[in-house]
Amino acid sequence: MADPNPETFPTFGGLLRYLRRRSRITQRELGIAVGYSEAHIARLESDQRTPDPAVVSAQFIEALGLSAADPLNERLIDLAKLARGIGYPPAVVSPGRAQRPPESNTPTNLRAQLTPFIGRNTELTQAMRLLADARLLTITGSGGVGKSRLAIQLANQLLPQFSDGVWVVALAAIENPSHVAVAAAHALGVSYEEDTALDALREYARTRRFLLVLDNCEHLIAACAELAVSLLQVAPQLTILATSREPLNVAGEVTWQLPTMNCEEATRLFVEHARTMRADFAITDENAPVLARICDQLDGLPLAIELAAARLRVLSVEQIAERLSDRFHLLTGGTRLSQAKHQTLRTMMDWSYDLLTEQEQTLFNRLSAISDGWTLEDAESRCADDAADLDGRRHIERRTTIRRNDILDLLTQLVQKSLVILDEHSTPPRYRMLKTIRQYAKEKYES
Repeated sequence: MADPNPETFPTFGGLLRYLRRRSRITQRELGIAVGYSEAHIARLESDQRTPDPAVVSAQFIEALGLSAADPLNERLIDLAKLARGIGYPPAVVSPGRAQRPPESNTPTNLRAQLTPFIGRNTELTQAMRLLADARLLTITGSGGVGKSRLAIQLANQLLPQFSDGVWVVALAAIENPSHVAVAAAHALGVSYEEDTALDALREYARTRRFLLVLDNCEHLIAACAELAVSLLQVAPQLTILATSREPLNVAGEVTWQLPTMNCEEATRLFVEHARTMRADFAITDENAPVLARICDQLDGLPLAIELAAARLRVLSVEQIAERLSDRFHLLTGGTRLSQAKHQTLRTMMDWSYDLLTEQEQTLFNRLSAISDGWTLEDAESRCADDAADLDGRRHIERRTTIRRNDILDLLTQLVQKSLVILDEHSTPPRYRMLKTIRQYAKEKYES
């Protein structure tokens, strides 16, 4: 099988792991060959340690069996330099964008991550390409899919490109839309007088080249949209990366939906978190099929997988799999410092549900009774009050009326808000929910 495109690997650690496995050597064997400990190699592969480009060139290339003609040879060295703040990642540079050499000690409020970044190489590369040609990229996706973590990883990779820094504005805990500009000013260290935060930000951004990450915008969509447009209009060198369960829906925005993890990545994530519960945890011939079933039932949602792995404190893998039919009671083990909406699987879903209008909630609940996906016509005929009753019975909830003509707009909103998935490749287009989302909606419908 041919090697993948070099740009498939946006980080040094991901490419190093691939090349080591391709060479069929262990982390310990690679460490012995280059003079590092096994733990040091593990941290390099998880992007928790910064590689030395000189050592990579002098030691790693030979140890990994790379030839001078191998394109992955040059890519590995380039990524090592990028991690040290030297040069640009090839997948990110765009001829249409100003290219300035990165400053050393680039200012930022990015914090070191306490856990390794698992997988997502393809998604990182795709997001980098999109951001190379967009001044505003919004990463959308269902709750718990890993939008924030991917955005932070991407921001770290892009740090050398922005001479005036990379700044993260954490919005999850903010409730008042008028505080969005204030939060951005605080993140950037911009001084302002009372009620002048936005004006101060515009003046600050006017001549600076920086990346602004607006994280968790969904409950403050209008305010985030206003901030983004106001800044981009006066700051030609500004780039904004937003995460949200729905797009900001403004001119110039590029939106990209982050998919769930594939089975291999989801299993790796489970194992990584499982080892924090039980250091000796390993994949065996016996538990591998069970792990695959858990990851499938949890739709490859990183948050759900992490919460499931946390149950290894008191349950076996088999017991976890057996209890997933009641996943909202099972998956409640968020870390002490997790955001409130990520403490349990149910609070994560409640966060999304509470942002819906009453009509959107009603349609969302009713759609859960359709088990194998549906077309627009199915939804119109089965979910409207002026059509046949869902499942051949009278609708229980009558607080909100949904007419057939309402379905298209409401379904569009559910897709926009990452609660319903559109399969564009089917004819006619079909819609479905992730298993976890459908189970939540079904509980709402039957309650």
